[in-house]
Amino acid sequence: MSKYGQYCPMARAVEILGDRWTLLIVRDLYTGTHHFNALERGLPGISKALLAERLKRLEKAGVVERREEGIGKKTCYTLTQAGLALRPVIENLTRWGATWAFGEPDPEELNPLLLMWWFRDRVRRDQLPQQRVVIEFDFYESRPHRYWLVAQPDDVSICLNHPGFDIDILVSTPLKILYQVWSGRIPFTRAIDEQQVNLEAPPALIRAFPNWFALSPAAGIVAEVSRQNR
Repeated sequence: MSKYGQYCPMARAVEILGDRWTLLIVRDLYTGTHHFNALERGLPGISKALLAERLKRLEKAGVVERREEGIGKKTCYTLTQAGLALRPVIENLTRWGATWAFGEPDPEELNPLLLMWWFRDRVRRDQLPQQRVVIEFDFYESRPHRYWLVAQPDDVSICLNHPGFDIDILVSTPLKILYQVWSGRIPFTRAIDEQQVNLEAPPALIRAFPNWFALSPAAGIVAEVSRQNR
């Protein structure tokens, strides 16, 4: 932890929150990620040791609470009252970033497996058909370029190899387009109508498909800023 040696509330706050990854950990806790492995999965590039250290520091600062839950005593991390009070900080930073720092994605920012996990975690299960639906994603330029979501009302899983079921929907798109759909920069329905995202499926599934995903927690802010900047 960096110490600034200043008796200043902002300096004290930055001492707690200013290290690399810390605010992104708070962001993910705020948007509903509560277990260590899920936090690590959503932060590619962070090591297990560093994530554990950051969580321990946030716990010591009174921002995060750790508790054991369920059979097997799985560790759950949640924001305390002090952590929840960071909501306007997270939202205002997101709005500032969307307004002043959020242009076209750089190639090194495009991780297809991470995007699949994000989509998987934001499935609206109440919108899914009652039967199993298998979605194949084909990203033209990525290697590997095919991923599968097997979606059921009570479970959604990611497959890196063909799951062995018939494909109900084939989604073909450049990876950067689906990232921009996810983030709220391009409306899902517009991307489909303009064939930036191509769907091969029965018409009823094509119509329903955009409603199956809640998209990024920041998508609403990004979409609002994008509309204002047109």
